[in-house]
Amino acid sequence: MSYFKKDCLWGAASGTALLCALATVGTAHASGFQVRETSGTLQGSSFAGMTTLSTDASTMSYNPGTVGQYKETTYSLGASVIMPVAKAKNIVASGQGATATKPFNGTSYGDMAQDALVPNVHAVWKLNENINLGLSITAPWGLVTDYEPDFAGRFHGTTSKIKSMNIKPVLAYRFDNGMSVGAGPQIQHLEAALSKSVPELGAGTGEGNAKISGDAIDFGWTAGLNWAVSDATSLGLSYNSEVKHNLAGKIDFDSAAAALNYVDRNATAKVSTPEAIAFGISHAVNDQWTVMADAQWTNWNSIGTLAFLYDGQTNAGAGASSTSTIEHYNWGTSWFGALGARYQHDDRWSFTAGFAVDETPIKTRNRNVRLPDSNRYWASLGASYKIEEWVDVSLGYTHVFAEEARVDLSDSQLGNFAADYEAKVDIIALQAKFKF
Repeated sequence: MSYFKKDCLWGAASGTALLCALATVGTAHASGFQVRETSGTLQGSSFAGMTTLSTDASTMSYNPGTVGQYKETTYSLGASVIMPVAKAKNIVASGQGATATKPFNGTSYGDMAQDALVPNVHAVWKLNENINLGLSITAPWGLVTDYEPDFAGRFHGTTSKIKSMNIKPVLAYRFDNGMSVGAGPQIQHLEAALSKSVPELGAGTGEGNAKISGDAIDFGWTAGLNWAVSDATSLGLSYNSEVKHNLAGKIDFDSAAAALNYVDRNATAKVSTPEAIAFGISHAVNDQWTVMADAQWTNWNSIGTLAFLYDGQTNAGAGASSTSTIEHYNWGTSWFGALGARYQHDDRWSFTAGFAVDETPIKTRNRNVRLPDSNRYWASLGASYKIEEWVDVSLGYTHVFAEEARVDLSDSQLGNFAADYEAKVDIIALQAKFKF
């Protein structure tokens, strides 16, 4: 390859890395607030093969053990367009305590989810015959839900945003028996912002809006193995640790809330993104057909009680008003399982298909308006085309079907809210692989 082409590739990789840093916006559609879209190549198989395939460098985002299997330097650049729809029906809401005199209108609500563009960039450098260096930049955690100010559940939540950027450098070693092991740190930036309406304390009828926001950069680690047991069969196993974040930020009140004696304060909070273990197998039935199966266990127990602590009282006229905001989530563990197949049509074209089951970590009693999560089912199709010997492009499409989710909240001060949520998601992912 010419130096001109190499320079262009490096410029594209650098530009995508910058894009990841500036635009890591995610919309939760996998379980919890996970954004699974880190590979357009794997999108077409519903991420079956995420621990075993080394078709392009994007697979290292799930299994760093795949890094050692590459025989040349390779780059992978991609982006996913996520288009969710989430609607509420059968809404019943009423006030209690501080919200007793507030109006609650509407028995349904339109779409509160938002579309998102999620980029990714990956690279593997061949250092010598047995050692490779990898780098993966993704946005693995994200959430955007947004309600109008008159939403019937506004005292429980209006806008919720989580953004992330995860940088994962990996060093991998490949043994002569076909086994590759890889490990490295995770450098993770997390930004969170939660908004909701606040009532006038006392007997008044006024209300305003509050926004709690904070961010942090913290660290975890990852490790995995990928074993080519034979020319036809590969096994994969990977671990991604939790990352414990100490968020620092503030709580801001709008002018309506300030008129009710609410006061802006600095805020801190602790939150952890969950650990996950994934394993899988892939088998080439013949020269054309490969079948893949993967499972991932995610420990969402890290999302328990979220407490934002303030450096003073948030309402100057309330005597002993709160110096914290506490939200109880009490999530559990969840499983993701995928089955898929890849068909190599000829030297240029290949096609994939897959189906996945994505279990929610949230029980009905713990579900809230910020994330009315439910069990989801994925159906995916994909195609890859080799443009030249050194460049491939892949396109993947997924439709996610979600079970109906019941939200039933009761609070002595914020009031009652109940509704049934319906959701679906369409995802289009594009990936380009360059090697030389």
